[in-house]
Amino acid sequence: MNKNELIRGVVLSSVLFSALAQADYKVLIGVDPADVQSKNLATLTSPTPALSAALNSQISLRQTNDLTDAMRATRTQENDIVVGPSHVAASAISHHYQLLARQKQNAEYVLIARTEISNPQQMSGSRLYLTQQDSVRTYLAKAMVEESGLTLKSFKNVTYGKTSGAGLLALSSNMADVTVASKEEAEAWIKANPKQGKIIKITKPVPSGLAVLVKKSLSDAEKKKVSRWITSADAESAGLGKMQPASLADESLYRYIASLGILTPPTIPGVTTVDTPMVQRLIAAGITAVDTRSQKEFEQERIRGAIHAPYIEKSLKDRDFDARLDDYSAISRLPKDKPVIFYCNGPECWKSYKAVIVGKQAGIQKIYWYREGMPDWRENKMPVEAK
Repeated sequence: MNKNELIRGVVLSSVLFSALAQADYKVLIGVDPADVQSKNLATLTSPTPALSAALNSQISLRQTNDLTDAMRATRTQENDIVVGPSHVAASAISHHYQLLARQKQNAEYVLIARTEISNPQQMSGSRLYLTQQDSVRTYLAKAMVEESGLTLKSFKNVTYGKTSGAGLLALSSNMADVTVASKEEAEAWIKANPKQGKIIKITKPVPSGLAVLVKKSLSDAEKKKVSRWITSADAESAGLGKMQPASLADESLYRYIASLGILTPPTIPGVTTVDTPMVQRLIAAGITAVDTRSQKEFEQERIRGAIHAPYIEKSLKDRDFDARLDDYSAISRLPKDKPVIFYCNGPECWKSYKAVIVGKQAGIQKIYWYREGMPDWRENKMPVEAK
């Protein structure tokens, strides 16, 4: 996403922000923090209530540059319309949203390294520079690292910055050995800095602009209204930029991104991984389900009878996470002699994985891990409750 595209995305946030009281549609806008190039972007907004008028309904909009939270929100399905970069869109498609439109540009992303690193395996022990943890570039960089048989723990250190260009600057100044960039950026840097670095890993072409998605549960008439406006000249002039109707080929690109997601391991040694029918039987037998998600998520919707023991994470979403960075006091207070079922928001959510590891270390004698979590429970129409 370049500066102009980001400006359009920020302008869109005000275009959609027409009214907050008793909204008929909830809209989430995710802005990639790694592409914020100017502190003055917030002044480039417009109050035009274009989408509200198009839908003839009130719109409640939430804009965030915390894309970890944006992806969490796609799993909880708490918004009717989602606008965001490629990995947010990929997560939404995996959780019952329909891709309506997208900016049609694609890009390839690369790991670029100093010349002494000739292949991905040689990254081990080097210094890695990434953009902000929840950015598209870092999402794809982690995937490329995983594909190379490494983890973030394989590096001497990992630095997170705010902008996409800082990684290449870090290479130039010998403050990093490896970074992530678009292929176009990397090739331009190599041309300007001959013999200083080279591309060692590359993704397939992936969408690089914004996408618009709606809940599949919306009626066809509602979807048509959104699609008609999103792809109109009015929407483009309002700040969204040029959107085109999405195709099945487009959706396959987002599913490729979803496949790169840093998912939790499928199993944990010494722990029984259970599916939805098994969880239902275990609960019927008196075993407690433990919800490790946030207070807001727990109050919004949870497995009936579940108790709340949140795992508050600041550590990396990685098998080698550093639990010292996290708050797992609620997990530590659970009885050690009673079996429990840990769950959160599915394979992309690491809270229950970390709770299992910490719970084992704390001495809980019998742990079941419901890896598919709340999204699968909801999809199978199992009994839920809310505050």
